[in-house]
Amino acid sequence: MSIAFQLSGFFKKKSEKNRAPIKRAFCFQILLILIFVCLSSLVVIGPDCDSEAGKAFIWTDKEGKIHFSGNRPVPEDVGGQVEERSFKEPSKEKLDPLPSRTPVEHSINCTFRLSNNRGGGSGFFINDRGLAITAKHVVKGITYSMKAELPGDDKIRSVRIVKRSRNHDLALIEVAVDRPTPFLELRDPGSLIRGETVFVIGNPLLAFKETVTSGNFSRLFLEKDFKKELKIKPPYKGDWVQFSASIIGGNSGGPVVDNNGRLVGVVSLGLSSYGAINFAVPSWYISREFESYL
Repeated sequence: MSIAFQLSGFFKKKSEKNRAPIKRAFCFQILLILIFVCLSSLVVIGPDCDSEAGKAFIWTDKEGKIHFSGNRPVPEDVGGQVEERSFKEPSKEKLDPLPSRTPVEHSINCTFRLSNNRGGGSGFFINDRGLAITAKHVVKGITYSMKAELPGDDKIRSVRIVKRSRNHDLALIEVAVDRPTPFLELRDPGSLIRGETVFVIGNPLLAFKETVTSGNFSRLFLEKDFKKELKIKPPYKGDWVQFSASIIGGNSGGPVVDNNGRLVGVVSLGLSSYGAINFAVPSWYISREFESYL
């Protein structure tokens, strides 16, 4: 019995020794499969937002070592076959730019509706990175609840308040959009000629989006003239662009542009009894207040 037991133990040990290399080889194969699956699911975001085919290479060198690379190996380093795998990159958000047949139509494409459960107004882009301008009173007491509806875009975009001007009815905001945005160029309103045609783009009553009205530039209404002529204290400091284009609630924060679509002012207030007497914050205050952000 003792001899049989010893022989049985001997063959058992020998059998385990024979199986050990098989186990190691099997585990190694499982590891290769897992690595290969991980590589095939890799996502590479390139500098272009269009989908392009990416590649992964699996190859063995002359010493028998296995390599995984995004670059094709040098033939002199390869000791066996090179396996090539292709995969597609996901597209970043890509929206076709709206056509702008005229400068004023470009201004419309730069302007959007702002709203939340308390009200809203209008805003417009001031650079291609999603930074925009609106009136400070439009975002008064609001931090994160404001949303933006862009022309030609079905998504509702979140809005972040970047900075509110201390002295003027201006606020710098950022719209969450992952694409270059159309924007307005600034014109010094001091170069406007009395009687020159101007256009106002906005969302009156928050219902009639992308509405355009036209009128004339009347004059630069100086801060001191509020007290001298109107006998009232101005709601904000600074001078104003007086114009005659019609505005109502919902236009606040929208742009006032010239025939070439250049921004001369931001709609702020009007005299409700006289529809042709309205005021915008001059565009020169935008660069003065928010220069470090633009």
